[in-house]
Amino acid sequence: MTNQSNPPIGSEKIHTFFVDHLNRVYCAKSHLAERLPEIYEGAGFADLKYAIKETILSTEKQLARIDQIFELLNVQYSFEKCQVLITFLENSFAELQLHSNELQIRDLMIVGYLYQLDSVEMASSQILQFVTTGIINPQIKQLLKDNYNEAKAESALLLLLIEKYS
Repeated sequence: MTNQSNPPIGSEKIHTFFVDHLNRVYCAKSHLAERLPEIYEGAGFADLKYAIKETILSTEKQLARIDQIFELLNVQYSFEKCQVLITFLENSFAELQLHSNELQIRDLMIVGYLYQLDSVEMASSQILQFVTTGIINPQIKQLLKDNYNEAKAESALLLLLIEKYS
């Protein structure tokens, strides 16, 4: 569903690479949007609940921005190449459910789960930032920059949580 005659991002290969990473971020964010409300209910530590609530709000904004990018690129998002990531995320989420009765362990597992998701998101977001040098559309650049900055803030909040648990 892309405009094959004139890709909006450099060459067709770069465009495909970009869209694949954008899909990966969208996949991870969609998983978060679906699972974080469930995780929020199970968290016991007040700072963890706060971090989850902030992440929910941030995730909703980031998904809306990614939707705008897909629209600007005239591309539909696809989870086709995300199956390995989806399986990983769902397995991590299932692990949380195994420790639902052990408050301290569950909170530690939630922090670990969020940290794993953060690592996936930050890696793909950094790659998207790198690829933006080939993007002509300033609106796409700005949307990516806004998402990246928000993701960095989420990462900093998560690191503070990890320090509290250390």
